[in-house]
Amino acid sequence: MASNLVTVALAQYAPHPESASNVAAMTAVVREAHAAGAQVVVFPEYSQAFVPGGGPAWASVAESLDGPFVTEMAALSARLDGVIIVSGMLVAEERTAPRNTIVAIGPQGLLARAEKLHLYDAFGTTESDSVSVGAIEPPQIIDIGGLRWGFLACYDLRFPEVSRRLMDAGATCLVVPAQWVPGPHKREHWNTLLGARALENQCFVVAAGHPGPHGIGHSAAIDPLGVVLGHVGDGPELLIVALDPASVHSARDTNPMARARRFSITH
Repeated sequence: MASNLVTVALAQYAPHPESASNVAAMTAVVREAHAAGAQVVVFPEYSQAFVPGGGPAWASVAESLDGPFVTEMAALSARLDGVIIVSGMLVAEERTAPRNTIVAIGPQGLLARAEKLHLYDAFGTTESDSVSVGAIEPPQIIDIGGLRWGFLACYDLRFPEVSRRLMDAGATCLVVPAQWVPGPHKREHWNTLLGARALENQCFVVAAGHPGPHGIGHSAAIDPLGVVLGHVGDGPELLIVALDPASVHSARDTNPMARARRFSITH
């Protein structure tokens, strides 16, 4: 494998209700991914703690961004050559419900965070009963292996302006931790939206979801031309893919969509 490729592991992982249990289980997954050469390991939304059905229990398992979950993941990263760990977590708020937040963690601690901007109040589910909507803030983009990584959570995938803001901020790889709730046509929606976000932004999309029964699975990696680089089924699985940063430049040089745009995102 050429040294300029970035190896990513997508962990289709079923989180436990307690943070400590997830730290232990995720440690084993990260070790396996690291042994396979992964530089980045992506876990699903809510991997720090997940109580099916939501409700007040979510507030009781939320943590601060300098709490045990982030601290222990940073220590794990430091032990494993600085592998970057991306995960969903419930971030505690003093006066409101916790925030559904995506965190990227390295050996020194928190590298970036992205709060979920659109809560999943759809298809008979009301996520806003359990968590607070994320604040609209400038995107946090980090550089890893020649790619610029931006983060969004699950339902935000359905809103193209979220991904476009990340691309405008310089992202060349969109990371989508998710708990894509099962239902009629939901797998088709997921696959279509992942491909669309890759094509319209001419970037990689890497997405990790919950396996059944609380998610549809089908974690995937897609390149800037919409080619599926790797895809799994609906059970627990670890998918290893290699991303070539040159693919982004090639796609954007061949089809200079950014120069042809006539509209911009205003927030």
